[in-house]
Amino acid sequence: MPIYFSYGRLMNPTIMTSRCPSAKALGPASMDGYRFIVTSEGVPSMVKAPGKRVHGVLWDCRIGEVAVVDGAEALFRKGVDKVFLPVRSGRQNKSAIIYVSRTARIGKPHAKAWEGVLAAAEHWDFPETYRDELRQWDLR
Repeated sequence: MPIYFSYGRLMNPTIMTSRCPSAKALGPASMDGYRFIVTSEGVPSMVKAPGKRVHGVLWDCRIGEVAVVDGAEALFRKGVDKVFLPVRSGRQNKSAIIYVSRTARIGKPHAKAWEGVLAAAEHWDFPETYRDELRQWDLR
């Protein structure tokens, strides 16, 4: 089953379950060497940044649900790349599907794309410093 790393609204269990009811949460994970941003299109993404870390959630998805995630991540609009990168889960690295915007221009979160992000960070008990970083985006 494909493993998907969500660091936006699909890390929220309620939202993910509504889209992919068979997906199983494997728990919190992180990407070292990247930082979280919101692009000029209003969607979460990440950019390379030594010493930084993006927190998210690993999901074990059925093959058929990957197409649903592709749609939710706007892969078909051509502004997003779908890549496989190592993600840290506990003491292990796991290869995961990750969606990254092609633009690194900073913007303000779009309401739909931002829905549930802060609640998910609380739910998964991300580090408080990271939650503060996310809250700063919420205030823009």
